[in-house]
Amino acid sequence: MLAEGPGPIAGKRIVLTGASRGIGRACALRLARGGAVVLAIARDAGALTSLAKEAKHLAGQIFEYSCDVTKPERMARLAEVTKMRLGRVDALVNNAGGAVFGEIGTLSPEDFDATLAVCLKAPYLVTRSLVPLMESVGGDVINISSISAVDGFSGAAAYCAAKAGLEGMSRALVEELRPKGIRVIVLRLGATATSMWESIPGNYDMGKMIPPEVVAESLEYLLIHSRKAWCETLVLYPPDEKV
Repeated sequence: MLAEGPGPIAGKRIVLTGASRGIGRACALRLARGGAVVLAIARDAGALTSLAKEAKHLAGQIFEYSCDVTKPERMARLAEVTKMRLGRVDALVNNAGGAVFGEIGTLSPEDFDATLAVCLKAPYLVTRSLVPLMESVGGDVINISSISAVDGFSGAAAYCAAKAGLEGMSRALVEELRPKGIRVIVLRLGATATSMWESIPGNYDMGKMIPPEVVAESLEYLLIHSRKAWCETLVLYPPDEKV
């Protein structure tokens, strides 16, 4: 386990979407604990305010910004706020996620589109907007994916499609952004203990899943060692794959 307190990520400027709960919240606190300056983005302004208050005594700092990252019209302002708060972007973590689950006969086109909007369109929009702030430092784009990108399960057609699309887009961006000195990495997660499971039909033992804090630790490792990484995809499995 990496040590807490100022260390290798101290002073890094990081944009993190989906920061108000679950994986995003754990990552924001872990990064701030290590001395990073984090622009925490989510729609829930109240949850972001609580997160920023919790980080006040940590080595780093969390700035809050409420934004719907699925909206193209919000991107210009997002880039302005990022430049104002951080100055530069050493890393962008596209973590915002969510899905509507249901078998294809009951999954409406609107719910399908909504799932793709948050899991696929949002990373495209945010990355597109912040690349100019990453070029000068050769930053990292880390896209949080899911084992659902390669292993389907019933009732998750939209989510599986979105995560497979995210990984496909990431592979293209690896080549496109390489000349700019920007590295693109996929962190593909196995079953992780978040509130999303409450909306998925079935019985699941979250005690056997990956804790969000372990994901946060893995993210910190990537931020420290990304320039030495030999692959663009890191897969994180739960301790017991059968959940």
